[in-house]
Amino acid sequence: MEAKKQKIRRDVLTSSYKAGACHIGSALSCVDILVDLYYKILKKGDIFIFGKASGVATLYAILEDKGIITDAWRYLKKYPLPSQEVPTVIHSFGSLGHALPFACGVAYAKPKTRVYVLIGDAEIQEGTTYESALFARHHNIKNLNIICDWNGIQACGFTKDICGLSTALEFLKKTFPQFQAIKTKKGNGVKFMENSVDWHYMNLTKDTLKEALNGLA
Repeated sequence: MEAKKQKIRRDVLTSSYKAGACHIGSALSCVDILVDLYYKILKKGDIFIFGKASGVATLYAILEDKGIITDAWRYLKKYPLPSQEVPTVIHSFGSLGHALPFACGVAYAKPKTRVYVLIGDAEIQEGTTYESALFARHHNIKNLNIICDWNGIQACGFTKDICGLSTALEFLKKTFPQFQAIKTKKGNGVKFMENSVDWHYMNLTKDTLKEALNGLA
């Protein structure tokens, strides 16, 4: 699967450059997670909800690789966050904290269906996360698989400096049987982007694109 992951990283870089889209570090941090989901884990009938809004370039790259969409960069250029206009995307997300409550509602409505949701670690700081946990516990929801991309960096800095996650992570692990916080690296695969706050919002130039692609080779 490593070759597939490298291809998706290249596609994320090239489509982001072509679209003039940012959030590249966020997209690269979830490549491993999404490739494993789409090529190894998700089965027919499963529902996947992409809640890590700023990493959407990776989702679009995979949908293009699987032949579900073409010209992924056009979607990024039009709206660089998950949009229902994109085939298989069942809900649009942007502001943090909306994906988990939505996923809880879907799992509650379809108790015999496996539901997966990918969220970012900064979303755990949102109050809606706690409310969702209360709802899930009250209704004994068991079919929801939550995956947290835990790269330790949010838009304005490191999560440990803004609002530490240790207590919240322990609470979620106790509440949701299938909760996973997967330790990742922002900008993973591109050395000058790795663990960088700057690459949440920075755009690629012709030179930085070339450097990034050469680093992946």
